[in-house]
Amino acid sequence: MGERVLFQVVRGEQFSPVVYCHWAGDEVRDICDRLRERMGDRCGDLYYTAARLVQECIDGNEDNLSFGIWNATSILTAADSHGDGGVVLIDVSGSQMEFKCFGGYWATVPGDLPRFKTREERDSENFYSALKAVNS
Repeated sequence: MGERVLFQVVRGEQFSPVVYCHWAGDEVRDICDRLRERMGDRCGDLYYTAARLVQECIDGNEDNLSFGIWNATSILTAADSHGDGGVVLIDVSGSQMEFKCFGGYWATVPGDLPRFKTREERDSENFYSALKAVNS
C-alpha cells in the first residue's frame, strides 16, 4: 500500500517533527542527496534541515495527498516504521550529514550510517562509466 517512508532530522538528543511520504520510499537516496547538496555548509542546523527536507520530499507535487508532518515525542525507532522504505534518521550532529536507515528495505547494519554519494560523485561515476563504454 504505497512506498511509505518516515524521515526525521536529529542532532544529539534533539529531533525534528516526523516527515511522512506515502510514495517516496524508492526515492530515499535522491531525496537525501538533494538535501545534502541544498544544505551545503549548514550541516548542524536541525530546524532548517527539516524545513528543506520537506521541500525536497514534496519536490513540486501539487496534490493534497501523499505527505504529512507531525510532532514527534521522541526519536523514531524501527518500531515506528510502516515497512516499505522504513525510517530514515538524518543526523546533523557532525560536520557532515549522515543517514541511518532501518525498519524497511533501506535498512543497514546496526550502527552503520551510510554516506550517500554527492551529486558530483554520482555525475563523475556516470561520466567515467559512459566514457569507458564508448572506448570499449
